[in-house]
Amino acid sequence: MEGNGVYVIGSDNPLARHVLRVLRDKETGFVEFRRYLRIAGSILAVYSLSEASWKETKVITPLDAVAVELEPEAPVYVVGVLGASLPLLEGFTEVAPWARVGLVAAKRVEEKGGPVRTEVYYVRLPSRVDGPAFVVDPMLATGGTVEAAVSILKERGAQKVTVASVIAAMPGIERLRRMHPDVKIYTLAVDPELDDRFFIVPGLGDAGDRALGVEA
Repeated sequence: MEGNGVYVIGSDNPLARHVLRVLRDKETGFVEFRRYLRIAGSILAVYSLSEASWKETKVITPLDAVAVELEPEAPVYVVGVLGASLPLLEGFTEVAPWARVGLVAAKRVEEKGGPVRTEVYYVRLPSRVDGPAFVVDPMLATGGTVEAAVSILKERGAQKVTVASVIAAMPGIERLRRMHPDVKIYTLAVDPELDDRFFIVPGLGDAGDRALGVEA
């Protein structure tokens, strides 16, 4: 299902729903949680890479016949938001081994009496991004970190940026659509709200703690 630039993969893909079942279950340990995040990354890659640039190319088959297929027309950049996105990156690059990988790390800063803001403290990206970019993050919650990553990519020349998340919450979607209306969002599911700690509800808990096997 697609609407307003948001593609919800789980609405018509049973495998995506099964992956969500495992990831949402509080009894799933970090080994399986990590494994299924990789699977989610591969699913997100299969769907979202339709936003990349492709060109037709001829190949000669073992029967000495000509077939016309597709290959990437420009470099593809997949950018993970540290650290829960690491398994997602693995799954994404299993499907797209030619993709170039970047990293962005940010933290939420809560100031007394003021709004919550996002502070980026690490960026591993080329100075010039000369192809379509994909920001991968398990959870699109408030949208602050993802929005910061999208802004950095655009500042470095990315003409097209796509966001791929396991679960997206409506507040994060609305923020991203407001700040970057040209950015498409691919997600396995959309959840309705955030709790008072900014966790997605029903969500899947703290994706970073569960994927890495340690609590921050």
